[in-house]
Formats: sequence, C-alpha cells, structure tokens
Amino acid sequence: MAMNPTKLFIKDIINKPTPLEVWVQGTIEQAVGNDIIILIISDSSGRAKIVKCETADGVIDKSLLKKGVYCCIIGIAVKTKGLPEIEATKFVDLSSQPHMKAAWYDEVREAELLIHGKIKPNI
Repeated sequence: MAMNPTKLFIKDIINKPTPLEVWVQGTIEQAVGNDIIILIISDSSGRAKIVKCETADGVIDKSLLKKGVYCCIIGIAVKTKGLPEIEATKFVDLSSQPHMKAAWYDEVREAELLIHGKIKPNI
C-alpha cells in the first residue's frame, strides 16, 4: 500500500476522521510487552499509543523500542478520540540525530503551510 502521510503534532490527530495516514515524531515514554510491543510516545503537544510496532519496517532490533528513544513513526491513526492510537508501518530511531528533534516543529509548520497553499516550493 502506498502511503502519503501528513506530518502532524500529536494534538492535531485528535478528533480527525479515521483512518488517517500520519507521520509523528516523539520520545518513547513507555514500552509494554515482549513479543507484541505497544509504545506510548509524546511530543511537546501530547501523547499517542503506537501499536503493531513489532511488524513495522525499521524495527530490526526490538531493544530500540525503549523509554527515552526519540523516534519517527509513520502509520495509520485508527483511533483519534482520547489517546490517539496509531498502527505503525515504519519506525525510525532518531536518538543519534538531535537536530531532527529540534527541526520537527518547523517541519510540521512548513508542511501545514504547503498543504494550505500559503507557501509554494521553489523548484
């Protein structure tokens, strides 16, 4: 399945129609399970539950799925009421790239402006 995820802050997923293709980044607050792993990640705007981590592309070593890891999750938001729930299709450990965390706010804002036609890319 071809994905076309939208870069979003977790707060911007709440109460949106599902399914919704999303790209979020955040820090793992909690990892539950051994074979089937569920994560709770947070960004500066909120928290989300991440499921199907064990089958997501990029999860080569489950030891990456631990508290404190800053990561990118691409997937499908299947629940947006209360604590959003995202089925992960891709996981990227960004812990070794602190500039990614610092740039995330600007990346999301720029994507939002592009989507709404408020800025146009120079090609």
